[in-house]
Amino acid sequence: MECHCHDHVPGDWRSHEDCDCHKHEYPTYSFVVTKVIDDYPGAGAVFISTAFMDNLGLSDGDPVEVLGPQGCVVQAKCHPNAWIDTRMVSFDRETMDKTGFQLFSQVKLRKAVCTAAESVTLQAPSGIDFTKQQIRSMLDKVDGMVLTGSDSINLQTNRGETIRFRIFETEPDEICKVSPGTRIRLVDEDGEEYVSSKETYFKDIGGLKEAVRKVREVVQLPLRHPEIFYRLGIDPPRGVLLHGPSGTGKTLIARAVAAETGCWFKSVVGSEIMDKYYGESEAKLRAAFEDAFKHAPAIIFIDEIDALAPRRDTSEGEVERRVTAQLLALMDGLEDRGAVMVLAATNLPNNLDPALRRPGRFDREIIIGVPDVVGRREIIEIHTRDMPLGPLDLDGLADKIHGFVGADIKSLCQEAAYEALRRSLPGLEDTEQTLSEDFLEALVVESCDFESALKYMRPASGRRFEVNLSGAGWNNVAGFSKEIEFIQETILWPLKNVAVLEKLGVNRPSGLLITGPSGVGKTLIARSIAKESGFNVIEIRAPELLSKYMGESERNIRELFRQTKELAPTVLIVDSVDSFGTSGWSDSKVIDRIVNQLVLEMNAIKSEKPILVVATAVRAEDVPPALRATGRFGQELLLRLPSEKDRKKIFQKYLSRDRIHFSGDFPEPAKESEGLSCGDIEEICRRAILNVAKVALEENRDAPESVTLTENEVLRAIDQWKLMRSLYISEDWSAHSQ
Repeated sequence: MECHCHDHVPGDWRSHEDCDCHKHEYPTYSFVVTKVIDDYPGAGAVFISTAFMDNLGLSDGDPVEVLGPQGCVVQAKCHPNAWIDTRMVSFDRETMDKTGFQLFSQVKLRKAVCTAAESVTLQAPSGIDFTKQQIRSMLDKVDGMVLTGSDSINLQTNRGETIRFRIFETEPDEICKVSPGTRIRLVDEDGEEYVSSKETYFKDIGGLKEAVRKVREVVQLPLRHPEIFYRLGIDPPRGVLLHGPSGTGKTLIARAVAAETGCWFKSVVGSEIMDKYYGESEAKLRAAFEDAFKHAPAIIFIDEIDALAPRRDTSEGEVERRVTAQLLALMDGLEDRGAVMVLAATNLPNNLDPALRRPGRFDREIIIGVPDVVGRREIIEIHTRDMPLGPLDLDGLADKIHGFVGADIKSLCQEAAYEALRRSLPGLEDTEQTLSEDFLEALVVESCDFESALKYMRPASGRRFEVNLSGAGWNNVAGFSKEIEFIQETILWPLKNVAVLEKLGVNRPSGLLITGPSGVGKTLIARSIAKESGFNVIEIRAPELLSKYMGESERNIRELFRQTKELAPTVLIVDSVDSFGTSGWSDSKVIDRIVNQLVLEMNAIKSEKPILVVATAVRAEDVPPALRATGRFGQELLLRLPSEKDRKKIFQKYLSRDRIHFSGDFPEPAKESEGLSCGDIEEICRRAILNVAKVALEENRDAPESVTLTENEVLRAIDQWKLMRSLYISEDWSAHSQ
C-alpha cells in the first residue's frame, strides 16, 4: 500500500514497518518545537504557522493529535509570530510538561477528529466565587477547546486573571471539545454541587411559591427533559411572560432559572438594542437570538419588554414598530427556534403589543404579585439569615409591613443594619482604627432598629394608596362586639379558608357595604378588617375617582382595580361611595357610566387570591342600586351610634394611656355623652387633655411628662362640645332659611 506520510525521504512513498499513517485518513507531518507559550487559557494548544495550516487542512481551533508515547489531542491555533518557519511549532506550558517535550524536540502532528462535548463537569478551586454565567462566558473565550480526560483547564476572567479548573467529568468520556451547546456543571473539592454566594437560586426567593412552581414547570422542565414533550406529541412552551408590580422579583426569578438549569443565559435590555441608525436595532436583536440558537439549550431574558416592543397601533416612533415586528418574526419565524426559551418581564403588560401575547410566542403569562403576610415573613427570613439578630418577632414585623414587596423588605433590612451601626458606634465613618473582633461580635441588630427603619420606609407597590393601619385592629375598636362577630364569621373566616369554599363550590365574599352616621367609625372598621385579614390594603375616596374629562373617571376605576389584582390578596377600601349618587353633576349619564364601570370591574374580579371591596356610606339609600346587588355590595353592615356601655369603653380607651391618668368614674361621662358618635368622643377626650396640658405647662413652664384628668374636666369638655354643636346647627338652619 502506498504511504502518504510526509516525514519520509522524498521519492520513497512505500509503506514502512514503523509507519501506520495508512491506517488514518489524514497525513502526518514532522515539526520542531521552538517556543513555549505561557499563560495560555485553555486545556492544551499547538501554535502552527498560518502558511502550513492549509497543508494540514486545519482551521483555527480544530483538534490536532500529537503522536508519541505521551501523545494527546490539543487545539490548533495560529502562531502569534507571523514570520515563524513553516516547520516550527510552539506548545503551551501545560502540554510541554505533560508530553515531556523540550525545546528543539521533533514532534509529529496529524489532524484529528473530535466530537463535541454534551456536558462537562469542572471542579472549582477553593477561594473563588464565580457564578455559572461568569464561568460560561469564560468558556466562550476558548470555544473549541479540546478536553483531554482528567486534565485541567485554564480560564481567564474579564480582568485577565487565569484560574485553573480541574476537568472532573465529561460526556462522552472520550476526547471531546467544548462547543456552544455544551452544558456546564460545577462541583467543589468534595465533589458536591458548587454553590456561589453571588448566584440566585429558587431557595433565595420568598413569598412566591406558586409563581416559582409555574416557572419551573414551563421553563425548567422543557430545557432539562424535552423528551417528555416529544413523547406526548406536543411542542414545549417557547415563551413565558412575567408581569407584576416593580420589585416583586421578576428579574430575580429569571436569574434563578438560569442558575438552576445551568443553560446559556442572555439578558437583553431595551436601551442596548435601540440604535439611531436604520436597521441597527433589528440587527442587534437578531444577533442576540442567533447567539442563543448557537448555544442552545439557552434562555433569552428580555427585561422591561414593554419598552422594547410597545403596541404598534399607539407607538409614535418608527423604530419601535420595526423592533416589535422583528421580535414577532424571531419568536414565530419559519425556522424552528430549537431549545431556546424566551423569558420576558414587565410591569405594564397592557402596553405590550397584543400579537406577542398569544400561544406560540408567549405561551404562558405568570403574575408575580405582592406577597401576603406569610410570604413577607419568608422574605424577611431570607434577608436576615446572615444577619446577627437579637430578639425579633418576625410575625409581628411581617404584619406591620403590608404592601411591601421583596425589594422593599431588602431595603428595610439594610436600613435596620445601618440603624444598628449608628446605635452601636455613631460617627464610625470618621474612625480610622481597625475594628476589633469583640466589637464585631457585639454588633447585633435589635427589634428597635427595625422599628426605626420602618419610620422612613414606604412600600413601592402601593405608594399611591398608602394607608396607616397602626391605629386599626379589633383591639382599637371600642364596642361593636356584635358587629365584629358578624365580620369575623361572615367575611374574614371565608377569606382565610378559600380552599374549603372551593371544594364545596361556594363563592367567597367579594363586597361589604358599611353604613352609619358620620364619625361612628366606618373607616376604622374597614381598616380593622384589612389589618385582621393580613391582606394588602388600598384605600381611596370615591370623589378621587371622578374627573371632569370624558372617560377619565372610567379609566381611573380600571387602573384602580388593575392594581388591586396585582396586589392580591387585597382589601380595597372605597370611602364615601355614596358620593357617586350625590355628586351634584348635572349630567346623570356621567354618573351612570362611572357606576356601570365600577359594576363591570366588580363582576370581573377573577383572581386566584381573594379580593374584598369594602365601601362606606352614610345611608344605603344614597348608594346606586346597581352597586347594592348580590355579588357586589350584597352584604351590608349598619353601624349605629354607640350605646352607653360602648361610650364607656370608648372613654376608657382614650383616657387610659401610659401618660394620661383619669381620676374619676367613667359611667358619668358615658351618660352625659348621649347621642354623640365615636369621633365626637375622641375629639372631646383630645380637647380635655389639651386643656389640662396647657394649664400644667403654664404653671411649670416645662413640658409635663404625664397629665391627670378629673371627671369634672371631662364633663366640662362634653358641655363645650354640645354647645358648639348647637351653635353650628342654629347657624346652618338660619342660613338655610335665608
